[in-house]
Amino acid sequence: MMMIGLLTEDFALYHDMTRALKERSIPFISLSFDEPIPSNIKVILTSVEEKGKIDFEKVIGCENIDFAIDEALRALSGKDEHRVLIGIDPGEYPGVAIFENDILLRSFTATPESVVKEIKSLVDKYEKMTVRIGNGARLPRNRIINSLQELPIRLEIVDESSTSLGGDTVSASNIALIPGRRIEKKLSVEPTKGEIKKIQEKSRKISKEITISQELAKKVLKGEMELEKAIEKQKS
Repeated sequence: MMMIGLLTEDFALYHDMTRALKERSIPFISLSFDEPIPSNIKVILTSVEEKGKIDFEKVIGCENIDFAIDEALRALSGKDEHRVLIGIDPGEYPGVAIFENDILLRSFTATPESVVKEIKSLVDKYEKMTVRIGNGARLPRNRIINSLQELPIRLEIVDESSTSLGGDTVSASNIALIPGRRIEKKLSVEPTKGEIKKIQEKSRKISKEITISQELAKKVLKGEMELEKAIEKQKS
């Protein structure tokens, strides 16, 4: 089995890299500059500064840990074409799963705005990218879709009724692998009365005394303001 090797004398990078690899359940071998590189090593992760010291065919100097690991996984796959599928389980903190050539690179949860930022950072790295998002959680879903509309990617909306078997990242993984309906126009992010009432009730529950106004509720639902800040503004 071909493996990823980790070779660095930068203790902080080694600590952060090993943690990231373990969190993503990716097997690796710790290497030393004083010992020969094992024959089952396919790619080596190191620091940018140490890259030039390593005589090996595929060496990745780490500037961004997640991107470096993604590149290492690509090297392990040995495939020239990089087909990327991103699944999103929409919600207040959407689950995200990123696949390349049917291999799960990583999964995580984040705010809708952070999800958009992450996807935008990947656009220049891949030739073909499809983003599939579940059809639940209308407002967070539509905010994400609208923010991605101008990117050179394929956007699809997926029936997520059969995908909610596990946490948000598990659902996101399932969504990524289900073909959906293509989206080619922006969608409404205007809150309904029911959505406004629901976020007002949530503000009262969190603060135990404050109910934010409808205007502030709309700002929260449109992603223009965090709920905690809306509560503080309502207090003042």
